[in-house]
Amino acid sequence: METISILGSGWLGFALAEHLSIKYKIHLSTRTKEKKEKLKSSNINTFLVDIDKNTEPHEINEFLESDILIINIPSKNIEGFNMLVQYIKLSKINRIIFISSTSVCNNVLSPLKTIEELFENTDIKTTILRFGGLFGYTRNPANFFKNGRTVKNPNAPVNMIHRDDCISIIQEIIRQDIFDEVFNCCSPSHPTKKDFYTYCAVSKGLGIPVFDIVDDKATYKIVNTDKLITKLNYHFKHEDLMIVFL
Repeated sequence: METISILGSGWLGFALAEHLSIKYKIHLSTRTKEKKEKLKSSNINTFLVDIDKNTEPHEINEFLESDILIINIPSKNIEGFNMLVQYIKLSKINRIIFISSTSVCNNVLSPLKTIEELFENTDIKTTILRFGGLFGYTRNPANFFKNGRTVKNPNAPVNMIHRDDCISIIQEIIRQDIFDEVFNCCSPSHPTKKDFYTYCAVSKGLGIPVFDIVDDKATYKIVNTDKLITKLNYHFKHEDLMIVFL
């Protein structure tokens, strides 16, 4: 049985660990002792790892006693990732999945782009998954605009992806052994912000967000996921965002 280490045990990381633990041995990181104690009851091996702070070398080394590393943390600490790369090079990790964001598209000055390149320039097979806006379950996009916060550019298309699809795509990358690739990952459905956020609010009985005045000169981006769909022969679980179950 292969071992997979997942760096990051948040909203996506823990759900991913639970799904993968059916087939793989899982190492899961957390940044606090309290959460490490809490996760002990999950039957998943947990390790205290925080690349933004001093972490015990033995803890990182034991965490990286794996075949595959999935990096799923929001940190933009380039120095911290440089340190992590050095530990990885000394480990038996032979494949990496780095969870990135579609925000790096056409933004060569992004710290996240620099971090992507750190892993692309190692000798380890690395696939980068650039996820669109994450949502699903306890993460309702309508909650992003509470307390009168205005939604700007209401006619702009959304580039979103449900957590179910995030997990399914990662599973397929591992199952099909598709590495040394970069994929944009978001639903092929791109309703406007106004339509989508209104739907999300109404579906949960929440207040409809306040929308800004339409800016006719605004430029919009639609993320293309054709490469993902073709290369993985992937079928989205939540293809139409206007009928998705929240």
